[in-house]
Amino acid sequence: MVIKDDADGSDEQRVRAAIDALRAQADVQVARLAMPGDLDGALHRRGGRTVVVIGDDDHLHTVVSALHRRNELDETLVALLPDGSSKDFATGVGIPPDPVEAAHALLHGTERRFDLLIDCRGSVAVNAVQLERRRARTGDDLETAQAGRRSLLPDLARPLHVRVQADDHVLVDFDRPVLQVTVANVLPPRRSASPPAADPADGYADVLVCFAPSLLVRARRLLGRETDAHDRPVKVRARRVSVAGQRFSMRTDGVASGSERRCTWQVAPGRLRMLVPKS
Repeated sequence: MVIKDDADGSDEQRVRAAIDALRAQADVQVARLAMPGDLDGALHRRGGRTVVVIGDDDHLHTVVSALHRRNELDETLVALLPDGSSKDFATGVGIPPDPVEAAHALLHGTERRFDLLIDCRGSVAVNAVQLERRRARTGDDLETAQAGRRSLLPDLARPLHVRVQADDHVLVDFDRPVLQVTVANVLPPRRSASPPAADPADGYADVLVCFAPSLLVRARRLLGRETDAHDRPVKVRARRVSVAGQRFSMRTDGVASGSERRCTWQVAPGRLRMLVPKS
């Protein structure tokens, strides 16, 4: 069962070629999504077929979230033909970035199980979650940001006062301002600083806490001097991550997913069944 969102603006020629490559060796049904309820309808009709997602990380997140909501992850094998701007998951698990190449590779692929992140609301993340506090981008904000680069003032990002706990270890408490927290399962969104190399099948999340730099630290960075180790990001691995304190906004798999004052992310080992290239 190939699932394709008609509203995603993908390269239709490459998509058709990828579907043709699958049809050359397999019985393929194509479900094109045009309305909000189309995905649930397609999943209901799939029978025992492998669910092949054509799209990027956002599309994979949408399908995996729907399967999680329907309690059908254990019985469903998922495949991905990357198409779009964000391909972090495909890169992280070795799926070719071109949909046609990916189709040929997956026809002779093998099943692997990957971890997922499940949060306090029951929502699922495939790649990573980012937590931060950010102002709206108004004209005044942009002028302030430009002036900030000259005057060592902070730009659009504002610090958070939160407590971050990884398993039983407190990484930061309320007295130390934080710019961003990343909890990564596969690879982080490209706009974040890189955490340790995240393995999506090791039962751990990779956690990166970036601290708000002081004026002295900003000055040292502008002068090209090293900062104190105390100001460097904290990187750890954990099965459970909790954040509480000042309200923070969340981006799950690169998409805005609301805000909370308190939330916990738990690694769900081997929750996602994926078809990947044998190599």
